[in-house]
Parts: sequence; C-alpha cells; structure tokens
Amino acid sequence: MKRTCGALLVLLCACSSGDKQPAAPPEDQALVRHEQAGKIAYDLDRPDEAVAQFEAALTQAQARDDLQAIADLSFNLAVAQLRANRPQDALATTQRARAELVRRGRAPFPALLLAEATALYRLGKRDEADGVATEVEAMGDFDSAAGASFLRGLIADESDNEPGLRAAAERLSGAGAPLRVADRMELVARLALRQHSLPQAHAAAMEAAGIRQEGLDYRGMARALAVAAQAAEQSGDRELAADLYLRAGRSAAAQSDVDTARPWLERALSLTVDEATEQAAEAALAGLP
Repeated sequence: MKRTCGALLVLLCACSSGDKQPAAPPEDQALVRHEQAGKIAYDLDRPDEAVAQFEAALTQAQARDDLQAIADLSFNLAVAQLRANRPQDALATTQRARAELVRRGRAPFPALLLAEATALYRLGKRDEADGVATEVEAMGDFDSAAGASFLRGLIADESDNEPGLRAAAERLSGAGAPLRVADRMELVARLALRQHSLPQAHAAAMEAAGIRQEGLDYRGMARALAVAAQAAEQSGDRELAADLYLRAGRSAAAQSDVDTARPWLERALSLTVDEATEQAAEAALAGLP
C-alpha cells in the first residue's frame, strides 16, 4: 500500500490536462500502519506486540467491512497468537474467520485452515487437528499441504501410529523449501527412533534442528533437539542426551513456552552428572514462572 500525497497534490492532479490513468482509491492508512507494525514486531520476535497490532488492524478491516482484509489479518493474527503461545486465542481467531468467509460465500483458504489445525494440535485436540489437516492436504496448495502432512506426522507419532507417520514422511519426500526439508527430516528421525535406528534418528534430528535454526524456526529447532536427545538417551549416551535436552529446554524457556521447557530441563537434570550441565539446567528451571 502507498501513502496518499495530500490534498494539494490531489487537486493538482484533478486539474491537470492530458490522458491520465484514474487515481487509485485511497487506502486506509490506519489499517496499513497497524499491519506493517505487526509484521515488523513479528519479524523482531515480539509476538505479543505483533498480536496487539494485528488486532488493531483487524478491527479497522471490520470497520471497513473488507472481507479480504479481514481474512488475511485474521490469519496474521492467528500466526502471531501461536507464536505467543496463545493457541486458544488462535483457534478462536481462525474459527471466526472461517465462519465469516463461509457466511459470505467464500471458501476458507488453506493457510488459514492450517493455522486452525495447528492451534487444535497445540491444545491437545489431535483428532480434530488431524481432520482439519486432512482437509488442507486435499485443497491443492502445495506449501500448506506439506505443512498439513508434517502436522499429521506429528499426530501419528504421538498416537503410536507408525504407518501414519511413515505415510506422512513419504508425502514430504518431494519437499524442496528448507523448512519443509526440515519437516521431512524430523519425521524421518521420529520413524527411525521407532525402528531403533538410533544413529540415523540422531543425525536426521540434528539436520532438522540446523535447518530450523537457520530459518529462525526456534520452536521447531527445540523440538528437533529433543528428538535428537531421545536418540542419544536410548543409545546410552546420557551426557549427550542431557546436553541436548538442556539446549531444547533453554530455547523453549526463552520463547516463554513453559509447559514444553520444564520437562526437557528436568530430564536433563535427571540424566547428567556433569556439574556445569546441572547448574545450567537448574538456572533455566529457576527462571521459569
């Protein structure tokens, strides 16, 4: 969106001669400012601030009764809410947007439904999440379908559904985008864990963690480190496992994901006999609310 140039310029343009293209309709500058501020806050890893800005932009889109803006900003808001560890809010946002689109004769777009499925998963509603993710896979949007396949792979793994996990990993075999490659490698690592191929599981999980780190996906990075820690623990390398659990838990703690951080840090403490690792884990635990 471009800023308007002021009343004087508008007047001069209206009075000028010659063939001119019709002026673009004026933009809602309040909406634009809040949306841009939300994106900047999100990129700077300030998700709570991003939520506030996207909420303000969404309110302005509703005042404008702009369906496309309402849908797009609802998606942005839900993603920010997920990053801020507010999955219940994200679920409410996505479901309101879905209902609005359907009520006005428009189909919900795949990325919005993927955000809804992710919120459901984060709330422990695996069956509902899997159902929505299955819907996304069938919608023909490659990137959203890949994200849905990864989510279904996580659900399958947590549900002890090895065939479902294998099928999800296979659906990601053609993924080319770095973070989708990381998704596939994480599912490969989880499958290898189930098959007791511990060196393969560790290597694949660490590869996924490295890709996610470079892609600024710190939540995913921490999760992949925890998978690598499981492989190390099962192979009998307790100190390596403790180090990886510490790193995963510390990253989750820094992202204010307390429920995820605590068990990983406690696991690090239970495995290590190294004083430095013990002190680091205790310090991270002490910093949790």
